[in-house]
Amino acid sequence: MKDYRFSIPGELKVRGYCRDLTEYVTKKQLTDEGLWKLFVNQYKIHSDKNGEWKGEFWGKTMRGACLTYISDKNERLYKVLVSTIEDMLSAQEKSGRISTYAEDIEFNGWDMWCRKYVMLGMLYFLSICKSKKLKRRVINSLKKQADYIIERIGDGENKKSIFDTSKLYGAMNSCSILEAFVKLYGITKERRYLDFSAYIVNGGFSKNLNLIEESLSKRKYPYQFGDVKAYEMMSCFEGLTEYYKYVKDDKYLRAAENFVDMIVESDYTIIGCCGCSTEMLDNSSVTQTNYSDDVMQETCVTVTFMKLCSKLYLLTGSPKYMDYIERSAYNAMYGAVNDTEQTMKRTDGDVWVEDGCYQVEHEPYPFDSYSPLVYNRRGKKVGGFMVMQDGRSYGCCACIGSAGVAVANLATISAYNGGFSVNLYNSFTFKTEYNGATVKLDCNADVYTKNKAKIKVSGGGKEFAIKLRIPQWMEKYEVKIDDEKVDAERKNEYVELKRVWNENAIELTYSARVEKHILNDKIAFTKGPVVLTRDVRLGDITKPVAAKSGLVRAKRVKNDKFKNNVTYEISIGGEKFAACDYSSAGKNYDDESSCITVWQNIKP
Repeated sequence: MKDYRFSIPGELKVRGYCRDLTEYVTKKQLTDEGLWKLFVNQYKIHSDKNGEWKGEFWGKTMRGACLTYISDKNERLYKVLVSTIEDMLSAQEKSGRISTYAEDIEFNGWDMWCRKYVMLGMLYFLSICKSKKLKRRVINSLKKQADYIIERIGDGENKKSIFDTSKLYGAMNSCSILEAFVKLYGITKERRYLDFSAYIVNGGFSKNLNLIEESLSKRKYPYQFGDVKAYEMMSCFEGLTEYYKYVKDDKYLRAAENFVDMIVESDYTIIGCCGCSTEMLDNSSVTQTNYSDDVMQETCVTVTFMKLCSKLYLLTGSPKYMDYIERSAYNAMYGAVNDTEQTMKRTDGDVWVEDGCYQVEHEPYPFDSYSPLVYNRRGKKVGGFMVMQDGRSYGCCACIGSAGVAVANLATISAYNGGFSVNLYNSFTFKTEYNGATVKLDCNADVYTKNKAKIKVSGGGKEFAIKLRIPQWMEKYEVKIDDEKVDAERKNEYVELKRVWNENAIELTYSARVEKHILNDKIAFTKGPVVLTRDVRLGDITKPVAAKSGLVRAKRVKNDKFKNNVTYEISIGGEKFAACDYSSAGKNYDDESSCITVWQNIKP
């Protein structure tokens, strides 16, 4: 085990597009003190009734905010987070309860799911908390919350089975509280929290099917499990990776790895998300070319998949998990960021009436909920939409998105006991202590527009390895140190450069061509990890593509029609069309004529 880790606060600063998105989300959402107060108030008034889920909003956003602070160390953000933690502590009842469900209707619907997010929000805050006194108070709160649950849920007389706490998806939503209990055990080392975790694991996450056993056997793909709600299922396996850390039974790590392998084979789409219909796993690897006018691919799924992959990377060091994070980040994740601040639409099914409050319009949310692939618009529907007591509304994907942006930042570089791994080619500065010396890596890179990464290294005269990830989309590559070419054999998708480092410069030059992908008589194009997308603002996107000639040529062109990272003119079959990066396409939600497509029709 090489003990891989991501950054701690103050080590990493990303630049360029990644930083722009981080700053946007921080300003738009994470430092909005009124929003935090509104979220906490839902617990004080027990606002969730009839199976609602407003109780997830605070914890989801808190987790993303803490990860953002680690990747950016914004001190104003930290002050806001301390304030909202204090506010949430004041919402705790004498019994230990923190819930948006009143006591007489608790442990039903989404109650356990929402409690999970409160606990996770607090647990992630502990990783950045600077005050020992506040840490003790938060830990004490967590223990009271957990003990309240243990006293009432589990095996034994007068206890309710966790599978009876929700009638949704085999109670996977309730079982996903596993992650919070395992993390609490890791902090306190109090056995009852690990025992409760074992109770959940032994149940296999679903009332209807043991998902752990199914993943171990690989008899079925996850979309065939029966209860196929993608986000909730992935959340359970996130918890299983945490459980493995403490019980050290390899079958749990193998189950999580198998689960991700099967997801990638059967449900992972070209933009790095899963589930093309109704937020469910549906064999998306095949069905992604089908037109959908419903919810398409959910941002909650994108983020949770990225988080699950990041956990498995830290446990295994396998570069395949970085492959998945990379595809998800540059396409589905960044595409979901509403940095144009447009208002998304709602369908009639998204209209909620609460305490006489009917909200027709809503503020622009920082994240879109669903990502289209075939001739459709962004922002057509808000996922997990809820109206709160002051008339302000929010949604599940709007809350979780910041965690995805932060995970992409943190995955850029990792440390291990032999050195450092550069995983994603964003511009960044990383500064840390290594064997008594200050080590600094300053990288200038951009996968959208550059074919080169330059890394300045200050190594303090210490010997260590710097690993450069060389994914399969890099057709040719060359590595130089101080302008001298070095032998750089790709092993397991990495080039390892081990030496004594002082003041040195690494240069990685690579090539990546525009590639075509044909599936179900449709065609799509990628440039490295970036999915190229047709946008009506660049011309007629309905005209079929002549793909039979096979030869694809592409040149980068200027796009002054809308903000974008890169646009190419693609030539194939004697015809030309323009396509931009998926993360920039279609972000004019207010325009009813807006339309994009990744998968295009092929000429007969």
